[in-house]
Amino acid sequence: MKKRIASIVALLLVVCMVLPMASCGSKVKVEEFVGEYTYNDSVVTMSSNWNPHTYQTTDESYPIDFLTSGLYSFIYNDELNPVEGKDPYKGYVIRPEMAAEMPVDVTEKIKAEHPEFNIPESATSGYAYVIKLNKDATWQNGEKINADTYVYSMKALLDPKMDNYRATDYFDGSFCIANAKNYYHQGTIAYTESMLQNKFKFADLKKGADGVYTDADGNPMGIAVDFALQEWLGGNSLKAYVDNYGAQYFNLEKWDALLALADANGVAPLTDESYGYLVSVISTSAWGESEADAFNYFAEGFNYVDNYDFANVGIMKTGDYEITIVLGKSLAGFNLLYNLSGNWIVYEPYYEAGKKQVGDTEAWTNSYNSSVETTMSYGPYKLVEYQQDKSMKFVKNENWFGYTDGKHIYTDPTDGKTYPMYQTTAINCQVVAEADTRKLMFLKGELMGYGLQSDDYAEYRDSEFCYVTPSETIFFFIFNGYLEAIQKREAADGFDKAKFDIETLTLTSFRKAVAVTYDKEALCTAVSPARSGGYGLIGTNYIYDPESGAQYRDTDQAKKALCDFYSVDVSKFESLDAAVDSITGYDPVAAKALYTEAYNEAIEKGFITDTDKDGKSDQAIEIVYASSASSAFITKTLDYLNEKMNEVVAGTPFEGKIKFVESAPLGNEWSNEIKAGNADTVLGGWSGSALDPFGLTDLYTNPSYQYDAKWFNASTVDLTLDVNVAKIGEEKNVKTVTMNLKQWSDALNGTTVKLDDGTEYCFGDGIADVDTRLDILAAVETKVLMTYDYIPMLQDGSMALLSQQVYYVVEEYNPIMGRGGIRYMKYNYDDTAWAAFCAENNYELKY
Repeated sequence: MKKRIASIVALLLVVCMVLPMASCGSKVKVEEFVGEYTYNDSVVTMSSNWNPHTYQTTDESYPIDFLTSGLYSFIYNDELNPVEGKDPYKGYVIRPEMAAEMPVDVTEKIKAEHPEFNIPESATSGYAYVIKLNKDATWQNGEKINADTYVYSMKALLDPKMDNYRATDYFDGSFCIANAKNYYHQGTIAYTESMLQNKFKFADLKKGADGVYTDADGNPMGIAVDFALQEWLGGNSLKAYVDNYGAQYFNLEKWDALLALADANGVAPLTDESYGYLVSVISTSAWGESEADAFNYFAEGFNYVDNYDFANVGIMKTGDYEITIVLGKSLAGFNLLYNLSGNWIVYEPYYEAGKKQVGDTEAWTNSYNSSVETTMSYGPYKLVEYQQDKSMKFVKNENWFGYTDGKHIYTDPTDGKTYPMYQTTAINCQVVAEADTRKLMFLKGELMGYGLQSDDYAEYRDSEFCYVTPSETIFFFIFNGYLEAIQKREAADGFDKAKFDIETLTLTSFRKAVAVTYDKEALCTAVSPARSGGYGLIGTNYIYDPESGAQYRDTDQAKKALCDFYSVDVSKFESLDAAVDSITGYDPVAAKALYTEAYNEAIEKGFITDTDKDGKSDQAIEIVYASSASSAFITKTLDYLNEKMNEVVAGTPFEGKIKFVESAPLGNEWSNEIKAGNADTVLGGWSGSALDPFGLTDLYTNPSYQYDAKWFNASTVDLTLDVNVAKIGEEKNVKTVTMNLKQWSDALNGTTVKLDDGTEYCFGDGIADVDTRLDILAAVETKVLMTYDYIPMLQDGSMALLSQQVYYVVEEYNPIMGRGGIRYMKYNYDDTAWAAFCAENNYELKY
């Protein structure tokens, strides 16, 4: 069979013993592998933090699958795990892993006994579950993992002083632990922009005993001093404008007094005194405002109760090996189990030892899972070697329950025999930044795989060892719109404003121009042929119906979203599909007009100059590309982007003036640099959640995740839709509904959103019909695209050679299972035999 080198060779070189093993209530013969089987891998950037509470990037998460196990897991269906109506290896089975049984819905019981969780009175299911835990689960040192582990770890994850990045995964997404947000934010005030016309006027507010004004609900009101106002100031703060324009536009007599009142959020409490200061600052003819405009600077606060009791958080120990989880949003069926396929537990002694306060500040860090000494596995492998920025090694965790429970086995679809999962005995991973080096190592037999580069395709794309793997990820340009940060960079010593400009990047017209500058398929062909053009925020491989495998991008709603964004008149085509097929992302005529429009705007705003009146910008626009590590691929990509940019801007006021430049290597900090406005763009994206496209809306509307949170506030952007508000099983009821983007996203993902008029909406899974949910998803996608903060460029995918040392049990790619990963990988050669094979071929292997 293809890639197996020939079954006779495999049988000769891989020695097996046959042992009886219990499975599915009967004895089956299980082959046991004898020998050492090492998976040699490489990365461009080595993980430096795999703490499940704090990791941020895909690079950082690399070790997690080896070291952890989820409460539930996905495996292929086979003779041992059949699925009715599905041939073996054509479907999947969800089964307990760190759990002992499937979750049991106890919504009615918890609602009656625990009013503190605020389960809706109308809810009868989907809010509370009992999960019995696997009693055989242990840490790598043999210590038991029990209910106390799960409760402690959730409390540690939500610890407000630790400010853990992953905490929001458990209260802001579709999987929402009841009251987790209240515990995480306890003792703080969260502010939102309140510039809704006529919502707050000074006379309508109530003054408290402390002199601070509150709204009708008792929430504290503030003045946004150093707090970005999306609606009124285009994502900038009052302070940014005062710093930039000073007395030219503002009355500075009371400015320092107002600034001194601002807290860590950049908000000053709204009092008679601070209100007077604000009115004084903005009431100038140059700025064009008066007291009548002051309400536009108000910020509405929400007080999170201090010393919030963790007993009110929706996770309880209800037995030594049993937990009860209570949710703030309804979640059931596939999506519940999908969200429980990960885990949050940490080893308490190491976790507590790793905590460290940063100087005299209120900030804390944690060294947990950053070295061999601080890592404790509960998965199939354990970490035994680690050199920062160089290498890491994993070996089998002998205390992992899966090696002895009789359940982690499968029937080979070719020979019909039963084998244990995880034949790999060790994983070696090293940093190899350059593709040419990786290729040489692979051809010598030193790496298990090699991702093809553009120059390799002609030679290897038809190789029998070449695999094409689609991915859900869309890589988009993220464009820096954080004007305040940009202005600080331009004001820094060494920045020559006479020669360079960055502010123009914040103009929508400029970003619109970039959006139609590149033929996306041509870009892929030139720099990464395994990928394809990316056109929306949601990739082609996102599945909205796991049962049927139906993909979001194939729906009419998704197709119309693309046509709306790219201004395609569907009526001019014979079908919607034909209209979508016409989209290339490349329109040089429109791009030239938009660059000219951006030039005129930039001149008007004073971003750039034209001192010699030649109709061209005096300044060059240098776009700093946030690079994690320098590589030939990045160089080639930026060279291509610059080449095509120069072609399009020829004959415009920006001719020869726009250039992408690579940053210094940022490692895993690249995303933080983009979010802080210290870099200007990157081809970034989101991975994971391929079976939940609806959950993606949270990534673009929730400031905890957004790349553009510093300059885009989804809570201030309204969206009006005609939607069916009826629940599943009720008669269709279409209403015109207006909510902001954050509310639409929350409602789509199971939150019951209550509007000011008391109306409640929830469009979560199992609540609203799927067509309604698709309508909302497409509308939110379109609205976010229209910000031009994100410009889709590449649909991820890979084409890679797989070493002759191994083969996949299943070669056909499955959108849920992939090709089974390391669990289902088998070896043609053990390490000794492989070394001999490579030597016999003079370390020049042919593919």
